[in-house]
Amino acid sequence: MGSRTRSAVFTPIGDAGRAVRVEKRLEEAIRSGLLDDGERLPSESDLATMFGVATVTAREALVALRAQGLVTTTRGRGGGSFVCRPTVDDAEAIRVRLTSMTRVDLADRGTLYATLLAGCVELAAERADAEDVEDLRAILVDPDEPDLGAWRHADTELHLAFAALTQSARLSREVMRLEADFGTLLRYPLALLPHRASVHESQVAVIAAIAARDPGEARRQMRSRVRSALGDLAELQNQGR
Repeated sequence: MGSRTRSAVFTPIGDAGRAVRVEKRLEEAIRSGLLDDGERLPSESDLATMFGVATVTAREALVALRAQGLVTTTRGRGGGSFVCRPTVDDAEAIRVRLTSMTRVDLADRGTLYATLLAGCVELAAERADAEDVEDLRAILVDPDEPDLGAWRHADTELHLAFAALTQSARLSREVMRLEADFGTLLRYPLALLPHRASVHESQVAVIAAIAARDPGEARRQMRSRVRSALGDLAELQNQGR
């Protein structure tokens, strides 16, 4: 499952601003959780080949990622560039971002997110086999799981898995970009126990629709899940102002 989505990370990029685009592609993969903390990245030469750029371009991108604290590099045997994905969400930073957004902006981002993910689960319902469904179910956390980080990680991983099942590199990269940009905000309400219960119920329903090969129901359930999150976000937004 992961290899399908991850393959979308290391595909050739366009011509303009290549170092920046390599940096952005890897940053989104790290922040979305697609690349694991501590994971060793391909070498500079391998990255250059994968992205279709010069080795110096890949090197510039890694330098920029190190400056952001998202990559660390060690020398010598066993060395290389390793992912340093942020493991702790800054709740205050998320709250400030949420309260600074207008309702229109929040709704607009939510519409984009819901439309894209709904399309992904619709395609997943058409293309997933029994093994894929079991892989999706394996991602879910226990409803009584107390660890907020585990809930957020599982929900992110599940959405990336939905994208992988579309078998589209472009869709996978777009979901990865949205998860890095909006996913953290969307999962802010997971700090609320009732919201966790709602999310788990939605996750189970979406997977059931995919297993039943019912694209319409999968789409409906995903849109409902995002609407619920946006409603809880709006309430938290009001409380923070």
